[in-house]
Amino acid sequence: MSSPDFNSPQKEELAYWLAFNMLSGTGLGFRKIKLLYDHFQGLQGAWLAPLKELNSLPWLNASIIERFSEQKKTIEPLALLEKLQVSGISAFPYVHEYYPSALRQIHDPPLLLFAKGDLPICDFNHAVGIVGTRKPSPYGQKLAKSIARELAQTGTVVVSGMAFGIDSLAHWGALAAKGKTVAVLGCGVDICYPATNKPLYKAITEGGGAVVSEYFPGTGPQTWHFPARNRIISGLTPALAVIEAGLDSGALITAKLAFEQNREVFAIPGRIDSATSAGTNYLIAKNTAHLFRNAADILEEMNWASNNKQPGSATVVTLQGREMEVYELMSAEPVHFDYLIEKTGINSGELSAILTMLELAGVISRLPGDWYSREKP
Repeated sequence: MSSPDFNSPQKEELAYWLAFNMLSGTGLGFRKIKLLYDHFQGLQGAWLAPLKELNSLPWLNASIIERFSEQKKTIEPLALLEKLQVSGISAFPYVHEYYPSALRQIHDPPLLLFAKGDLPICDFNHAVGIVGTRKPSPYGQKLAKSIARELAQTGTVVVSGMAFGIDSLAHWGALAAKGKTVAVLGCGVDICYPATNKPLYKAITEGGGAVVSEYFPGTGPQTWHFPARNRIISGLTPALAVIEAGLDSGALITAKLAFEQNREVFAIPGRIDSATSAGTNYLIAKNTAHLFRNAADILEEMNWASNNKQPGSATVVTLQGREMEVYELMSAEPVHFDYLIEKTGINSGELSAILTMLELAGVISRLPGDWYSREKP
């Protein structure tokens, strides 16, 4: 696992990238910050520049400069760098060699990427984003995991958002093949969101790739972070696969972004009377997505040759606490949800979350009528 390089000559410069990344509502978006970087040959010079010089720049008006000057008083660049150093989290500015080149091509790339895990080992030239509904059908669950596993077996990096449903299943599928997977979060990378995905978060960060975000460590999840997060999922990858999605889903927003970013979009067809297939069927009908059935269809369309990576053994998931308690009550013979409540005393909401986590981890199966059983090892 790579660690942040805080001893390089660029150490102090990184502090000012962190500082600019903390600005909000100043009117200094990525494009203007990039112009400042080019003009001053670095962001340290831009941050410390006198007002007279800033006022001479044609792309900055008085209101932007005023708001920038006010916010600077509340941000201490070197203190941000120290916090990052203590956290053990990597930060890759837009100009860093490990910043994914595909992400540089989009209209509004993140100023920098924070990463926990090992981002440099991930080959984003051969990466597929996988997105879909948080409430997939059994059909969608099976496909998400199997397609991600098949892609990972060829050395393709699987990128998703670590949300419940299709996202989590895609990550687990890649991990089951001992492949690389990257989760893009709408919060700081030191925060596991949703919290019940801790086993997945740990599996990704400790050998399956990386968890990344444009938000400084400690930043909590906010509703408005997730649409912004979606542009990173599509921006990182040359191809985006939509497994199941409704017409008003975030997955369809991600597909629209991918199409606008000139990425290849793929969609799995489904029943015309299924709400979770309405979005994918729409993408196919409007010719904004290729119809695909399996990983081989994506590889063929992208003209990617498999590296013939051999499938690894299944990922071992470490269960602790209540997850282990619930799992120990199960066997190959199905048990009912009500039986688990009676035996554990766990409330229905918490039990549902635990069962969902176990299901996404691939260690149990959900059966019709709220019955559950262990998966065969």
